[in-house]
Amino acid sequence: MIVRKKILSFILIILAVFFYGCGLYYDYDKYDTGGETTGSVGDNNSNIKGSGSRTSGDTGNGNDGRAGKGVTFTVKEVVDGDTMILSDGSKIRLIGINTPEYGMYFFEEARETLQVMVLGREVSLEKDVSEMDKYGRLLRYAYMNDLFVNLEMVIRGFANAYTYPPDVKYSDKFLEAERYARENNLGVWQKSDSASIEILINYNAKESDNINLNGEYVIIKNTGTDIINTYGWTIKDSATNIYKFNKYLFKPDEAIYLFTGNGKDGEGKFYWGSPGPVWNNDHDALYLRDREGLLIEIYGY
Repeated sequence: MIVRKKILSFILIILAVFFYGCGLYYDYDKYDTGGETTGSVGDNNSNIKGSGSRTSGDTGNGNDGRAGKGVTFTVKEVVDGDTMILSDGSKIRLIGINTPEYGMYFFEEARETLQVMVLGREVSLEKDVSEMDKYGRLLRYAYMNDLFVNLEMVIRGFANAYTYPPDVKYSDKFLEAERYARENNLGVWQKSDSASIEILINYNAKESDNINLNGEYVIIKNTGTDIINTYGWTIKDSATNIYKFNKYLFKPDEAIYLFTGNGKDGEGKFYWGSPGPVWNNDHDALYLRDREGLLIEIYGY
């Protein structure tokens, strides 16, 4: 079944490239590119797309802030679905989105999708507010001609919207694209029919979340009529925290608990063993997947 899923995903990527050439993609407004610019990708004062400014010091005519078409960069390597390396060695993290990390379901599919789009091609870049992350990667939106690469990864279903202030310029577009992908069961949003589940999260523990880790917990209820083996199931938050279940026979109408901190698994109670809180108190999302990586349920708040 896993092999069939990967073959299907590869076929979908090839079809996606064909449809793009035919102009058949789900479309958003095109981005006006304005005038010529100069500079290098790592220079805060340059007038390239990465700087978010022009020689006049203005983004121009109420457009979206893209610098002009004059400066482009060749993509030398694609690391994963949201990270690429340019020919000058600069590492770019596509902002506003998040894709599966190495070892996670759909990692290869997301990376291959980005490779097909940009590898060996010229892209232009746009900065939002932040310059780089703690890993030294430049935080940018990327464009290939009129194709908004960050957005396209979400539309195709291989990235989820990832709102991380202060870089939120296109967050509404990313959320709209994610809804489209989810409604059409694309990529990581392919639905599993293996279980009928309800989820609740107690994300705000009494006292401090950092002290009372087990005050954070997830409740999962089997609302179906079948006994379910949870082996290989995973729970992931909107970032990269992931928990993998061992074998457990999950009975109908039963509720099981996943606590954030340490403890001994047993009698429907499981312990993540996380050294710190997992669930944000303001907003977050839980993704429950089956052993084949297909989506069982989402809980967002």
